[in-house]
Amino acid sequence: MYNQLIIETYKAKRFIIMYLAAVVLAAAGFFLGLLKLPENLDTATVFSLSICDTSFMFIISLVAAWFAGNDFLNRTIHNEIKAGYSRFSVFIARTVTTVIMAVLLHLTYVFATVIGFAVKYRFDTSIFSVTDFVWLLVVILQICANICIVMFIVFALKKVTSGIAVTVVFSFVSCNILRNFISESVFRLTCFSLAQTSDNRTLALSALFAAAVIVISLTATHLVFRKAEIK
Repeated sequence: MYNQLIIETYKAKRFIIMYLAAVVLAAAGFFLGLLKLPENLDTATVFSLSICDTSFMFIISLVAAWFAGNDFLNRTIHNEIKAGYSRFSVFIARTVTTVIMAVLLHLTYVFATVIGFAVKYRFDTSIFSVTDFVWLLVVILQICANICIVMFIVFALKKVTSGIAVTVVFSFVSCNILRNFISESVFRLTCFSLAQTSDNRTLALSALFAAAVIVISLTATHLVFRKAEIK
């Protein structure tokens, strides 16, 4: 699997769509911090507003689905299996790489927002706290859960275009629209709404839900992909 991870990392570095998405997210975050946020906030508050923002999660999901789905289009997955790699290692290597990519894209948005605010107003050290660090780790776990669902969709459909379409719709509905129809106290603990506050209860329940989604999604992906016909 190590060699597969090296190859996937190399492919990710050359994936132009990821860089385009990073530019879009950086610009969105920067101008949010520069033009939309009021002066009476501190850096920690700006961080908290952006770290739990799921407005652009559909873009991150699009990039993830495109990156993973491409290998069905160009027969890379078929060739790996033919070369003797297990199906488990095939999808795990891609999941790990895609999760890292998604986390970096979200952090691009978060730090661009902080930079935009700092350029116009100020920057203070309130952002550097243990609580915010733990909050960040929980959000990363939730992003991982989201991407595991994306990987299930892509590996179930085995087509890049269908995978992208279904993933974007799913992500947009779950992260942007669903909150209007589910109790806020319930919705904000799911991986579709990144942890909204840093209190211990919210972080603990959010982490547990995300971990459960990761296990269920990976298991489902493995079961579906293990029996799938790869052409």
